[in-house]
Amino acid sequence: METNSKPPQTKWYAVKVLFESVHSGGSDQPKNEVNAENNMKLFEESIILAKDTNMEKAIEIAEKFAKKAEHESLNSFGETVKHQFVRQLHAFELNDDKITIGTEIYSRFIHVGQETSASDVIKRYYPEVLDEDGDSE
Repeated sequence: METNSKPPQTKWYAVKVLFESVHSGGSDQPKNEVNAENNMKLFEESIILAKDTNMEKAIEIAEKFAKKAEHESLNSFGETVKHQFVRQLHAFELNDDKITIGTEIYSRFIHVGQETSASDVIKRYYPEVLDEDGDSE
C-alpha cells in the first residue's frame, strides 16, 4: 500500500533570547569616578529568526545561535566583559512564509490593569525610550 504523506512544512519563528554582560573587574577607572557602568547591570534582548517544522525545534536552533554569539571584549575601563546567553524568553510563529520588507517578525501582548496608561507601560517596559527622547517623566 502506497502512502503519499508530505514531509512536515517548515515555518519561520522569531525567538527572543536574553544575554547578560558580566564584568570581570580590574578596571583602570579611578575609584572615585562615578559612572553608570559601575552601578548598573547590562542585559540585551535579541530576536533570532529560525525555520523548522515546529516551535520547539526552532527554539533549539535559536539557542544554539545564541550560545555561538557569546563573546568577550574589553570595555573602555579595561575590564573584560563576557556577553553570555542567559535563556530563551519567548517564541513567535511568523504568519508569512516569505520574509520581505514589512514582515512582522515579533509581537508581544502586554496585559495590564484598566487604569494603566500607555505612558505607564512605556515607563515600565521601555524606560530607555524615555531617556532617548529626553523625557524625564
